[in-house]
Amino acid sequence: MSHKIRLSQRVTRDIELAYLYIRQDAPQRAKRWRKRLRDAIHSLNSFPERHALLFDAATAGREVRQMSFGVYLVLYSIDRDVVDILTVRHGARKPIEPDDLPSEP
Repeated sequence: MSHKIRLSQRVTRDIELAYLYIRQDAPQRAKRWRKRLRDAIHSLNSFPERHALLFDAATAGREVRQMSFGVYLVLYSIDRDVVDILTVRHGARKPIEPDDLPSEP
């Protein structure tokens, strides 16, 4: 089964801000990073359950999974045939709590 990937405007903005930050020191590396991140996110269209649960439905109101991408974390949930990307964050940030997750994808 192939899943549709859905990125909110917030996630798109988070990716762009990370890209701009990396680009300050390494423009070419930033371009490669962004492309590889997009490819990794879109790979979730097949077998998105392969990554570990970060929060179960009882804790966060839905299952939230976590995919590592270098020092970044991609948090997402699966609803039938749609993978909602909830956030992309640097792993050095304070750990996210269920209440910090966006309520809408």
